[in-house]
Amino acid sequence: MGKTAYTINNGTGNGTNEAESKPSRAATEAPKVSTFRRILPQILASTAKNFLLLDLGMAVAFPTIVIPALRGIKNRAPDEFLHFSPQQASWFGSIAYICQPVGSVLSGIILEPLGRKRSMILVNIPHIVGWFMLHYAGSLEEMYTAAILLGLGVGFMEAPIVTYVGEICQPSIRGILTSCAGVAVMLGFFTVYLLGTVTTWRTTAAICASIPIATMVAICFVPETPMWLLSKDRADDAQKSLQWLRGWVSPKAVEQEFQEMKRYSLNAAKCAACQKADVATTCQHPRLTEWMKLKELMRKRNLRPFVLVMLFFVFGQLSGLTGMRPYLVQIFQAYGVPLDANWATVSTGLLGLMANIVCMVSIKFVGKRRLAITSMTVTALSCLCLAIYAFNALPAGWTSFDVHTDTSHVSSKGYIPMVLFFMLAFFTSVGVLPVPWILLSEVFPFRNRSLACGITAALHYVMSFVTTKTYFNLESALSLPGVILFYGVMGLIGLCFVYFFLPETEKRTLEDIELYFSDNKRKLTDIYIPRRQKVDVEQRVAVVSTLAAKEKEKQGIDNTAFTESDK
Repeated sequence: MGKTAYTINNGTGNGTNEAESKPSRAATEAPKVSTFRRILPQILASTAKNFLLLDLGMAVAFPTIVIPALRGIKNRAPDEFLHFSPQQASWFGSIAYICQPVGSVLSGIILEPLGRKRSMILVNIPHIVGWFMLHYAGSLEEMYTAAILLGLGVGFMEAPIVTYVGEICQPSIRGILTSCAGVAVMLGFFTVYLLGTVTTWRTTAAICASIPIATMVAICFVPETPMWLLSKDRADDAQKSLQWLRGWVSPKAVEQEFQEMKRYSLNAAKCAACQKADVATTCQHPRLTEWMKLKELMRKRNLRPFVLVMLFFVFGQLSGLTGMRPYLVQIFQAYGVPLDANWATVSTGLLGLMANIVCMVSIKFVGKRRLAITSMTVTALSCLCLAIYAFNALPAGWTSFDVHTDTSHVSSKGYIPMVLFFMLAFFTSVGVLPVPWILLSEVFPFRNRSLACGITAALHYVMSFVTTKTYFNLESALSLPGVILFYGVMGLIGLCFVYFFLPETEKRTLEDIELYFSDNKRKLTDIYIPRRQKVDVEQRVAVVSTLAAKEKEKQGIDNTAFTESDK
């Protein structure tokens, strides 16, 4: 099957300059490149992008170490003069999430004119300001403002991150490299949890400020995506970018893949009528405006993947850990776990990091669907068991927001909830949280990918805000075991959704996935994505190459679907 994000790439290329399906001499003579050399630049580019996700994880995890310190539960510095009430703590733990949708929508709008690379550089500026504001904060208002900046930055970085990694990777390693995002996020969680245990939250904020600075430097050394460059009529730059990403090779080595990218880009630039007609001609209609792109989102090929990913996000948020994360220290104390509450929180971060590594290593062989089903099953059962334990071992009406000085009556059995929390943290990070983000980089059509990713990420953060902000209210109304029982039931419903409606996208090209969601005759429960045949791919490449050659012979062409080098 295909070795690139769009079609076949065996390191030598196939015919691209003639209408025949057999390889051309130029492509045949292209030097072979080792697998390691072909994959290495994609790993480097993804690693530079992952610095953003490391910063994202730090921003999301930061309230977990601040809330117990400012509520006087754990690690309050002797000279600290700020203090949180339970309501103020709930706002600080959730305010960033309500700001993230604004950043996500803006990122989807400006991502196309700025490009993926520039967007990933600019997003670091609000984070640098936010971290230093937290370090020097002299009032709760300043802390809220800093949290808002971090939230805007986190939301803004989602669309460029998701689209970048999806457009530079080959299908054979796309699942692995996109799952690396979860590793970077959980590394950020673990780092903040660890720093919050060994030092003050102000010092932790100052250390975190170094990450966005390093990120800006790292991203300067990676290329823009070839697909975005093609969409901006920069064919020469796109080819150079592809050469860099495929192992610093010659143009001959990527000729086959580049021609297929051009075909895919030309097709993506067509209007809906020309795409539906499926004729081998260029579209003479004007390009889509932003308003037309918004209307395009209402088509079934956009709505189906949107509903799929959005519902997965909803059930992932309600699986338990997201709502509890800002209050993990006090929840561990309320359950009376035998390990110090701060170090127990650090352990959840470490387990989450290990789980994302497991996801990264196994996703190519196991697939996203099996990972999602397994992780959703275990997280739901963990929450149900935690609720059953709490109903039997904790006093009635027990909440984590009360200061519990004596938990000796449950400490002898505290290892049971500790193990269950560790299982919840591990399996949440194996599939419940990373898989929908991986899907987000694959399921939307190229012409609407940036805007659709931005809107989906925005709605995800609205849900994150609701989940974290309402946790205090839910626990106050239902008690600690009641709210965890609610999360367990929602996890079971999410398991049914994943089992019946989630297709397997692993080892499928972006075009295979786009064709699957464009087929309006498919039932929602038809979750098999067929692969295109090799002969079909080669014929399409030959057709677009012939069209390009004919267009070059014409004079005075003014069609924005073609690149400058084709005119």
